[in-house]
Amino acid sequence: MTTDQRLCYESLGFLHLRNVIPQELVRRVKSAFDLAAERFGAVAASSKAGYFDIPDILDVDDSFVDLVDLEPLTPVLLEAVGCDIQLNHTHARVFPPGKTFTAPWHSDLSDVVGIDLGHSLNFFVKVHFYFEDLRPDQGCLAFLPGTHRLPQDYPRPKIDEHAKAAVRIVPKAGDAVLFNTHLLHMALDNTSPMPRKSLIYAYSHFWLKNYANAVPSDLDRLATTPLRKQLFGVETPGVSYFDQRYDGVDPSNGYGSLKAASMRLLNRLRKSSSITTAR
Repeated sequence: MTTDQRLCYESLGFLHLRNVIPQELVRRVKSAFDLAAERFGAVAASSKAGYFDIPDILDVDDSFVDLVDLEPLTPVLLEAVGCDIQLNHTHARVFPPGKTFTAPWHSDLSDVVGIDLGHSLNFFVKVHFYFEDLRPDQGCLAFLPGTHRLPQDYPRPKIDEHAKAAVRIVPKAGDAVLFNTHLLHMALDNTSPMPRKSLIYAYSHFWLKNYANAVPSDLDRLATTPLRKQLFGVETPGVSYFDQRYDGVDPSNGYGSLKAASMRLLNRLRKSSSITTAR
């Protein structure tokens, strides 16, 4: 992260990352998403939840896998979560015109136990990827900045979406919005005539159980880098489950070869003294 991004993320709880998805990838994602949404149209029509998700989106098209470790986003994610990062779950969501389907000003982690969420700023993040421009009335995300630092049992505030305390995000195609999932947020009513389409990828730590929709079926073909393998939950042989780490070193770089070897040695020394090392 830049200094400004770090300050914003830690104090506000979210980042609006503009134009981070290359336009060619935006086009590929939009085309694949629209085809899949059309294929599941009958399911959507029968849904009474106010929205529908295209299942197993990572198996639908490789463009959705390319978002998982999107190059401009990766360093931000590594700081927001840590080098033991893993993809936890995915949603490919269509929100038709209508009332919101989310609870007002909620934390996604309100029922999680064993974590002091107000003091665990790097526990869990979500990224919403956008491949179409949204209108302000198209069911946009809204946040109450700074509320990710509140205690878990803090009473949910009753604040109108138009209040000065609320921030509405109106993204453009190619934007991503990253936020701490303990931050109080909601999807606003979609009063436009168009559905809101978004891709939602959640990231947490390698030791946290992930969902099946966070792992593509064709791992041998798609898990082509150390980072992707870790994001998809592939363990490094001989390394404790709690010690899985991506150090970001590119061993193909001649300059980085000594650094890579040093990092591997340092990691081995750390692991040999770790309480999580298998005995």
